[in-house]
Amino acid sequence: MTETPPKPEGAARSGFLARLRQAILHPEMTPQVIALSFAIGLSLAWNPLIGLHTWIILLLCIAFRQLHRPLMLLVCYVNNPWTMVPMATASTLLGNVLLGRGHHLNLRHIHWHSIGWRSFVTRSGFDAMFVMLKPILLPYLVGGAVLSALALPLGYYFMLRLATRLRAAHLTHPHDPR
Repeated sequence: MTETPPKPEGAARSGFLARLRQAILHPEMTPQVIALSFAIGLSLAWNPLIGLHTWIILLLCIAFRQLHRPLMLLVCYVNNPWTMVPMATASTLLGNVLLGRGHHLNLRHIHWHSIGWRSFVTRSGFDAMFVMLKPILLPYLVGGAVLSALALPLGYYFMLRLATRLRAAHLTHPHDPR
């Protein structure tokens, strides 16, 4: 068996977490700008308007060039095909509770198998899908809006603390490959 030689002192680690750490340590940006960029991306990830996440984030990237655009995009895509169902479910349940409907969702009248490409490209398909989803649409929109609003301050506070701590650790140990 051959062993891989150890990395030289100060060599950068590869991988997603190392790249994320480097993005947070971006020398030209303050921890506050990093935190705001993260918070905006996280807030947009919870935005209940499915299909508009990318367009909204791209418009914000163009409008606010001083923000950390790659971080905003990365965090916005927390909402992706693998996480969309749990995030939509959490939004709908929260909206149901906030609207006084309790914890139970009545999904018996929703025929998920009937939602297909025709539901989005034909007027009759879209109308049928809207009528079928109408009982959960308002809770979904309310819950998503509340979670999106909560994600902004919580994401800012979390990332501000993380960025500040990473910067402090990096300044005290600048050649530490961790």
